[in-house]
Amino acid sequence: MDPRLLNAFVDGELELERQLALERDTDAVERAAVERLRALRTTVREHASYHAAPPELRDHVQALLRAEVRPSPALPRRRWAIAWPSFVAGAAALALVLASVQWLLLPQQDVGRIQGEVLASHARAIMSGRLVDVASSDHHTVKPWLSGRLDFSPPVSPPLGSELLGARVDFVDGRPVAVLVLRHAGHVAESYAWPVAGADEGVVLAQQRGFQLAGWTAHGMRRWLVSDLNPQEFAALVRDLRAQD
Repeated sequence: MDPRLLNAFVDGELELERQLALERDTDAVERAAVERLRALRTTVREHASYHAAPPELRDHVQALLRAEVRPSPALPRRRWAIAWPSFVAGAAALALVLASVQWLLLPQQDVGRIQGEVLASHARAIMSGRLVDVASSDHHTVKPWLSGRLDFSPPVSPPLGSELLGARVDFVDGRPVAVLVLRHAGHVAESYAWPVAGADEGVVLAQQRGFQLAGWTAHGMRRWLVSDLNPQEFAALVRDLRAQD
């Protein structure tokens, strides 16, 4: 495996087809390297401290963004050489601000990327046979386990008609997220959750590679659901989960 692909592969950042192909074709040496990185990720996940950014930081960053993108009058052609250094400096400053707050803001165009990361995480867990890090049907066991490894307290109660199998911590959108693993109508379904700022958002539905996906935001929590349920049963499960928000 190209060393440049190793971290992207372990983090599930590749396109799903490439991710699954590498998962299938890795040799013993490459698998050992992958396992070392995954072990490091587990150590960080279980022992690192996470701190939520204060609301004041988001407000400050948004103010900087508004200031940087404020339109300015068009410059005459003869002044272009004089204005160019200022333009470069402003563009560089804006790029730095955007890079520093990528994890704070979720533009609509990122929905497809997040959807792909969730699907890759789900496929990777199924192929590895490691759906859960804590196996329990008791939410009094699962919730403290997740809360001890995350900087937020995720929802863990399964809706009526679903069985809680356990949970794990995974990485989506560059941050640790809670993954609740359910059995519903004989199928595995995974409910992802992590905190976000901003207003509630309605459900976005998608189908990829035989899987159903749904994403929404409620009460400061971004939620994604993925399963191979049929569309009718999947929609019913989405409704039941949203009723718990």
